[in-house]
Amino acid sequence: MLKNEWLNKIYKHDCIDAMSKLPNECVDLILTDIPYGNVSKNGEERAKYDGQLRKLDKGAADVLTFDLHEFLEECYRLSKGTIYIFCGKEQVSEVFSYFSSKKDGMTRQCIWHKTNPSPSNGQHMWLDAIENCVFFKKRKQTFNEHCKHNVWNFPVGRSKRHPTEKPLKLFEYLIETSTNEGDIVLDPCIGSGTTAEACINLHRKFIGIEINEEYHKIANERIHSII
Repeated sequence: MLKNEWLNKIYKHDCIDAMSKLPNECVDLILTDIPYGNVSKNGEERAKYDGQLRKLDKGAADVLTFDLHEFLEECYRLSKGTIYIFCGKEQVSEVFSYFSSKKDGMTRQCIWHKTNPSPSNGQHMWLDAIENCVFFKKRKQTFNEHCKHNVWNFPVGRSKRHPTEKPLKLFEYLIETSTNEGDIVLDPCIGSGTTAEACINLHRKFIGIEINEEYHKIANERIHSII
C-alpha cells in the first residue's frame, strides 16, 4: 500500500531507483515525457549542411539516464490503470511493442499535433509539428472520453523553464481523460513540473521524480507558487 508521505512531492532521485521503492499497482496513471536521447545528436548532424539548418541542443533534458526496458517494466508494475509515455521516434517501436505484448490491456500510438510549430528550418523542409506518445490502458480502467481520435491538437507553450516542456493544457486533458478526482498520478521524469501543476489544478494527487538538480528546483518552486 502506498504511504501518504509519498504524495504531492517531487523527489530528486534516479527514476528507476525511486520507482523500485513503490508498491505494485499503487498509482492510477503514469504520465511522463522521457528524454528522447537523439534530438541533440541529430542536431550535430545538421552541421553537415554548412549552416543551412539550425542546430538543436536540448542539453541534459535529452539525455536518457536509464535502461528503457527496465523503465517500462517499472511503469507496468506500478500502474493499475493507464500509462502515457511521450517518446522519440526512435523509441516508439520499443515502447509500443512492450505494451502491446501485455494481454491485460490495450495499446495505441498517439500523436500530439503542434498547432503552432516552430518555423525553424521551414525554408528547407516540412515543419516538425508532431510528437509521439504511446498509450496503454489496463482493462476496465478509467477512460472519460468517447470516440475521440488519437491525434491531440494543442499549441506549443512558450515557457522557458525546460527545453522539452509539454503544454499544461495537453497534460490536463490527458489527466482528465484517464483519472478521476482524488486519483494518483506518477511522473518519473517530471522535468519542470507540468504534471504536478496539472494535478493540482484538477484535484489529483501526484508523485514526481526528477534526477536533474536544476529542474528539480524549478519544479518545486513552480508547485509551491500555486499551492
